[in-house]
Amino acid sequence: MVNVALYVPSDTVLPRKVHEAAHGEACTHRIDETGCGPHHVLTFADVPDSLDLMLRVIGELVRIPGAWATVGGQRMSSLVALWNRLDCYRQSLSHPDRQAYCRGKARSLQALLGCSVPSCESPCQFVCPQCTAKGDSPASLVHPETQMLLVFGEVEWCPNLVRPTQS
Repeated sequence: MVNVALYVPSDTVLPRKVHEAAHGEACTHRIDETGCGPHHVLTFADVPDSLDLMLRVIGELVRIPGAWATVGGQRMSSLVALWNRLDCYRQSLSHPDRQAYCRGKARSLQALLGCSVPSCESPCQFVCPQCTAKGDSPASLVHPETQMLLVFGEVEWCPNLVRPTQS
């Protein structure tokens, strides 16, 4: 799994829970210059094992102006987007077939939104079902357009998206 880094402006006093996490074993803490000023950088390298802590920390940071995150070096659009994706991944961990769980979440969202693409086989609820339909066959996770949708959906890092070469 990839690294998750959380960035908080250095002039911000870290909330107690964040400060405790920053000095624990699951996270490293440093001050870095980011191009928009110095920031506290909290890095989580072992995502599955530190998932609950990471979600709590992100929940605290959502209220701090100027806080942001990267996953595998790619900047996320928001901390809320990251929290939603990590929480979805956490929920999938209790299912024996995680890919089936993810497809089920995508189908539920497709039904909720009234998606009209009957052949849709979206692998993830964060990837637009209408955009992943490629004719009459399911979208391929190695198709360049689908790869872009995974990036735009901010889920290309998710280990539940098993590419055909990984099976």
